[in-house]
Amino acid sequence: MVVHPAIQPTLCVIGFPVAGNAMQFALERVLVEAGLDWKFVSFNVSPDSFDEAVRGVKALGLAGLAIASPFETQLSAHVERFTTGCDGWIDFLQPVQGVWVGSNQLARAVMQLARQAVPEPSQIYILGDGPQARGIAAYFSAHSLSCQYSTAGRQEPAVAVAEGAGAIGESMSDADQLSMENIDPSVIVIRADAEDGKPCSLDSAEIEGCQTAGCCVELALDPATQLPIAEHVVAVSAVDVLVQRFANGFQDWTGLTAETSTLREAVEEYYEL
Repeated sequence: MVVHPAIQPTLCVIGFPVAGNAMQFALERVLVEAGLDWKFVSFNVSPDSFDEAVRGVKALGLAGLAIASPFETQLSAHVERFTTGCDGWIDFLQPVQGVWVGSNQLARAVMQLARQAVPEPSQIYILGDGPQARGIAAYFSAHSLSCQYSTAGRQEPAVAVAEGAGAIGESMSDADQLSMENIDPSVIVIRADAEDGKPCSLDSAEIEGCQTAGCCVELALDPATQLPIAEHVVAVSAVDVLVQRFANGFQDWTGLTAETSTLREAVEEYYEL
C-alpha cells in the first residue's frame, strides 16, 4: 500500500475479549525487525459495538484490520471485495486501492501447511461443525480441493463440501480399515471446532482415523485438549498455523516477508509454550 510519509501506518486487531490474543505481541516484533515505523494496537470491542468499530477503522484510514473471536463470521457486510474462499469466515481486512478486501487467513494457512506435508491429497477430512471448520471447508472447496466433513455423533456431514461426502466415522469405521497396516500418507485430517467454538470432541473411529493419515492439522492451542498423533503422521500444530497466519497477514499488509522464526519465538513466549 502507498503510505504518506508524515502518517504512521497503524494496524489493529479487535476481539471480545481481545486479551489472550498474541497478534500484537508477535507482529510488533517483525515490524521492528523489518525496520517499519508502523503501529499495532489491540481493541476490546463488545458485540454490540462491532459494526461501529469496523466503520471507525475504515474512517480512520488504518492500514489493516485483524478479526479475532467471536467476530470472524460477522464481517461480510463491511467487505467490498473478497479473496477466494471467504465464504462466511473473514479474519483479515485491508484497503487495496481504496477498496476494503477481506481474506480467510486461517484457512489459507491450514491449506499451505497441509499441502506442504501432502502435496497431492487423496482425501481431506475436516473434523468439526463450527465456524472454523465451515470456513476451512469453504476455502478448500473454492480452491478445488474436495473435503469430507465430519462431526462425532452425527449420521450425516454437517456440510457436504463435495457431492456425496460422508463422515470420517462412517467411511473409516471398519476395524480392518483402521488398522495401522492401512496407513494412507495421502490423507489429510484437520481437527477444527464444534458449533460452540471449542475444539470438537471425536469418537473412537475418528481418533483412529487421525492415526492412519499422512498429515493431521490441530487447531487447539491448549496441549491438554490436543489429539495424540502417531509418530509417522506429519503433525501441523496450532502454533504452526498461527505463525503462518501472522506471516501471511504481515505480507499482505506490508508487502514484506516476515521472519517466521521471529513470529514463532514470540508466539511461544506469549503463550508460555
